[in-house]
Parts: sequence; C-alpha cells; structure tokens
Amino acid sequence: MFDAVVLAGGGNGGPLTEQEGVSNKAFIKIHGRPMLGYILQALAESELIEKIYVVGPQEELAELLEEGYRFIPVPEAGSLLENAGAGLKQVDPQRLCLMLTADIPLINKEAIEGFLKICAPYDDDFYYPILTRECCRERFPMMKRTYVRLRDGCFTGGNIALLRPVCFNQAYPRLHLFVAYRKKPLKLFRIMPTSFIFKFLLNLLTVADLESYLSRMLQVRGRAVPCNFVEIGTDVDKISDLEVVRQALKKY
Repeated sequence: MFDAVVLAGGGNGGPLTEQEGVSNKAFIKIHGRPMLGYILQALAESELIEKIYVVGPQEELAELLEEGYRFIPVPEAGSLLENAGAGLKQVDPQRLCLMLTADIPLINKEAIEGFLKICAPYDDDFYYPILTRECCRERFPMMKRTYVRLRDGCFTGGNIALLRPVCFNQAYPRLHLFVAYRKKPLKLFRIMPTSFIFKFLLNLLTVADLESYLSRMLQVRGRAVPCNFVEIGTDVDKISDLEVVRQALKKY
C-alpha cells in the first residue's frame, strides 16, 4: 500500500477562479461537490492507498473534514514545490508515495490502481506517467494540451507521480526550473545540452533519452510510465476545461 499526498495549496487567480467565485480552483464546485472531493473519493476507494494527506488552506480543508471526507490536513507552505515538500515530510522518506494535484476530478480508482500496478516492481525512485496525443484526443478532442514530439510519438504528462520522498529532498534545488517550465517544453529544452536539443529538433529524441538525462540531472532513478489512463492527465486549467469536465461528470 502507498500513502498519498494531494497538492491543493496556493491561490490560483485568473478567469477560471474569478468565474467560479473562489480563490483556489481545488474548491470549485462541480455538481455540488468541490473538485478536490472527487480526488479524495477516488483515493478512498482504492485498496492500494493507505493514508491520505492534503496540503492546502486550513479553513477550506476543515470544512471538507466536516463534510465527511477522510484525510490528514497539512497547512500550505507557499509555492508548488514548497507544498510538495510539506506534504512529503509527513510520510516515510524511504517509502514510495503517490503525489497528485487537486485539479484532476476525473481521476478514479481504476486509473490510480492501474498506474500504480504498471510501476511495479518499484525499484526506481520516481515514476511519471506519459500519455499519447492519440489517446487524449480520442477521449476529449476539445481539450487543448501541451504535447512534446519524440521519436516514439507525441506525449503529454499526467498530474500524478510515484516518488521516494528522500530523493525529492535531494533533488529539490534542481527541481525549480523543471517546475517553472513544466508546461513550456521549448524553454525546458533550452536548459539542456546542445546535443540533446539537436536530437529533439531532428526528431531523434526518445523517451529513453529523456529518462536518462533527467535521471542524471536530478540524481534519481526515474522512469517514464506509458499508460492510457486519460483521467490522470485531464487537469482543469481553463474555463473550457471545466466545461468538458462538468459534462463528463454529469453521471456522478
């Protein structure tokens, strides 16, 4: 079993939160339930998840506890990385932990357990899901996502990861640029070696190349995990995203 850390901290100003009248998109209501509530329900239903920690604003988290959601609240600490660090301090540093963002309300038990099972035998320090453009567009053709073209195909990343907390702490100083550029692949490539960039421009760069380079850069044993669980990559960043997700969740 794995502990889970959900990142629900930080105000997310902009058209989406302004339209919905909240300061943090994790608490946008979808059919009467906060977006974060869908993630918590999926985690609670999984037999592979033990403890659930949520990093976020204390007042809003207290209200969710009163509504019956079961989790351990952790006060938000600031930036995305600072919040991740605050959450990971609560778990065993040597034991792999599942980390999720709070803006993927389509997540379900099957996607969580499917991803975790693909990661076996759990010999590495960091597992990150990648999804093909084809599987994302087949399910949600109207949603715009950031894709990276590699020799193996066009991929986008998911919004969950399985990681060993002790390695996060070791790589913390080098993670800032990757987080800042996580949705700007061209800027991300600019901080990489020239040979790496040429391979990308010539469409010779592979998933294995990325694994190898990022593992060396962050000094961890990392692995990309190809999967087709579109729910883990369908995050709500824009008003149009929210409309698609609300339509998909009508049956719930």
